[in-house]
Amino acid sequence: MFNTIGIITKPNDPRSDDKARELITLLKDKNVAVVQDDKQITEQADLIIVVGGDGSLLNTARTFVDKKIPILGINLGRLGFLADVPVTNMEEIVSEVLNGDFTKEERRLLSCQVEQDGKILGQFLALNDAVVHRTETLKMIEFDLFIDDKFVSNQRADGLIITTPTGSTAYALSSGGPIMHPGVDAIGLVSICPHTMSHRPLLVPGDSEIVIKVKNSEDGAIVSFDGQTSVPIKTGQDIRLHQYSSAIDLLHPKNYDYFEIIRSKLHWGTKL
Repeated sequence: MFNTIGIITKPNDPRSDDKARELITLLKDKNVAVVQDDKQITEQADLIIVVGGDGSLLNTARTFVDKKIPILGINLGRLGFLADVPVTNMEEIVSEVLNGDFTKEERRLLSCQVEQDGKILGQFLALNDAVVHRTETLKMIEFDLFIDDKFVSNQRADGLIITTPTGSTAYALSSGGPIMHPGVDAIGLVSICPHTMSHRPLLVPGDSEIVIKVKNSEDGAIVSFDGQTSVPIKTGQDIRLHQYSSAIDLLHPKNYDYFEIIRSKLHWGTKL
């Protein structure tokens, strides 16, 4: 079913490299071609296998989203919400995937751009979340929130998390946001330590356009994308976000169960 597979490892991680070598041996024994260079993956691969953790998969998703190449994650990390193939079962599950036994699931990304006076200063993608937050000082930032050109609220807070359903189990969850099933077409907005009791997490339709207008950030603010890329934000600049036009396909083991993942990773519903 898959003729050429791209292998991506975690940079500077000997364990990732070792497991990748084991995987390459398995694939070659099954007469499957392997490529590892980004250019070759873009041009030749019909499946990408990430040998690392969720962070490695997030970076891979942003890099290859427009190429429509499905992604399978081998989990060498701690949680494994996205890279959910246990390394102990790697050979068995990869063999099943090669035989067509897998579950496929679409995940949407956020398109984010930083603007000032109508000029685009930078464009970014996020599979998990975009987070507007204060710098290391203790001063809060002030911003206005608009959804589809309608004013929603003025907030003074440590920041705001704009999350996809994929990212709802990450920073948004620890900030009091809801868990969103990946099949939900929505975007979540979760304030970080708002200076009021009235702000609560908000879910909006997936096709919404969200604009955050930074009004007062005396010591500066930052917007981060998937916790991996960050840019400074100044007073008078805007962050505009909406669903990206392309999506990624994540492959999971054939017996994949989202709720089992939630129970096992978050100990959801576990009796004390």
